[in-house]
Amino acid sequence: MSLHQDLLDQARQLATRERTRPKQSSLRRGVSASYYALFHLLLDTATRRLVAGNDRQALRHILRRAFTHASMKKAAVGFTSGAGGVAEILRPGLNDLELQPELMRVAASFRHLQDRRHEADYDLSRTFTRLEALNLYYRALRAFDDWRAVAGTPQADTFVVGLLTINLLRS
Repeated sequence: MSLHQDLLDQARQLATRERTRPKQSSLRRGVSASYYALFHLLLDTATRRLVAGNDRQALRHILRRAFTHASMKKAAVGFTSGAGGVAEILRPGLNDLELQPELMRVAASFRHLQDRRHEADYDLSRTFTRLEALNLYYRALRAFDDWRAVAGTPQADTFVVGLLTINLLRS
């Protein structure tokens, strides 16, 4: 099984780990796992699209290290509001096509899950409920389904290029 699918499964397991009175440590790790599941799904897709071939796995692992959370979030923010929100430098990759609702939901989910992951990992004054952790798991699960619906389209390819290059491109 893939890392992203393992992380998604782990997010559910952690959110439901204790039958009564869930521990904050379990819920926080579950929230984090939901984000990292989507993060690694996007990295897996991006690196496979950018570096094809069965004999290129080592190169894809190297490329994964070039993605940063901050630039991925910046790119995702632009893709949440339609083609007009996409950075001008990336728009030619859209081939004058509108963004699919599924892709906009993936981008919005990425941003939302990253924000909740930051809270779970760094804000000790924040408490999470089992319902919140499960809702974030389901949001990641829906993002997986949405991603499968659009993966390989010009818009999705532009998105994954943007995840890597948004802070590198010059207009």
